Amino acid sequence: MQVTDFSLSSKAFGEHADPGLIVACQSHQDASRFLSSALDQANGIALLHGPKGSGKTTIVKQQLAWYSRDASVALVEGNHLTPEGLLAETLSQFGVRTASEEQDVLMLRLNQFATEQTRFTQSPILIIDNADRATASALRLLNWLAALENRGNYALRIILTGDEGLSTLPRHDGMRAVARRHPAMYSLNPLTEQETMIYLRTRLIAAGSENSEAVFTIDICQRMHELSCGWPGALNEHAIEVVEHAMDEIADTLLPRVIVTRDGETVAEYELAQGQHIIGRARMADILIEDGHASKLHALLHVQANAVILADLNSTNGTTVNSRIVTTTVLKENDVIMLGRHRLKIEYVPAPTAEADIPFNPIATVTLQDLDDLDDRDELRAKRMLTLLKQR
Repeated sequence: MQVTDFSLSSKAFGEHADPGLIVACQSHQDASRFLSSALDQANGIALLHGPKGSGKTTIVKQQLAWYSRDASVALVEGNHLTPEGLLAETLSQFGVRTASEEQDVLMLRLNQFATEQTRFTQSPILIIDNADRATASALRLLNWLAALENRGNYALRIILTGDEGLSTLPRHDGMRAVARRHPAMYSLNPLTEQETMIYLRTRLIAAGSENSEAVFTIDICQRMHELSCGWPGALNEHAIEVVEHAMDEIADTLLPRVIVTRDGETVAEYELAQGQHIIGRARMADILIEDGHASKLHALLHVQANAVILADLNSTNGTTVNSRIVTTTVLKENDVIMLGRHRLKIEYVPAPTAEADIPFNPIATVTLQDLDDLDDRDELRAKRMLTLLKQR
């Protein structure tokens, strides 16, 4: 079993964040209403612009599900977009199959589909995200698409997003059809200080944190608002640094620990002070594993200030970490030791450094037989021997 546990910062603000989590600010709510209103107008074309990281893509993706209930919708990425890419991707998302890749054929199929949809239902919606980064030839094709009509109605409703320069697009040469539709325009505004605090804390809570107010204090939120100018994309970048720094500080105050589960149910937790800790089936083990797969003295954890090292103690069935049999290894955060039906997950592990004393002297030569049959006096003597051996 390979264990994967994305960092809290990544789940809150990075690549593993929940794409469905929307922390709506006033400007984003206004932009959503603007887009809906613009598409209901006779000209049916809207330009949404703002700097990188302002939330344009988030807004159009949020609206996508809403629009698709009543009409065919295509969302196309405009960065380096070519005419062939625009036609193929749009037809594919509209659900139109074509056996030819010839541009003229694709244009004809898209024209037929759009005019038929306009005649019988709602006209389709084409969204080009980052339209200002498309190639000049793709923009000329967009102008042709903007001119498509059916009985006096435009055959495609269009949403374009881009940076601030997008507002000048209708004035470009070759974009007369777009200009004739008099596109409605909306410029996104940054988050306020209050919205910044709500945004940061909400995303951290959604990722599983119970300390959002401690991580994002009022002072930190104000500072992050200044650094990011209130734009969500820049906030995410700064927030990752803040969360990782906060988690490092918390980790420095926590002892490493082992969480023991059996068939998925937690049965014990152990904090690990510096020193050596025996894992095994014997009663004298520091970490008791009542499982026939485990030897009486199965393995040893050697806890240092800068590493946690696991060593097998010549066990009968061997020691497995993340599905890999090991003899001696430096453990990493969230590594899992597997012993029969038991799993031992390691948390709050210090990041190992080059100074980690890996070649330590584990109690690999200790042989204590019939430990379960020892009387109280003999067991106490054996425990004392183990204590002395661990101190060597």
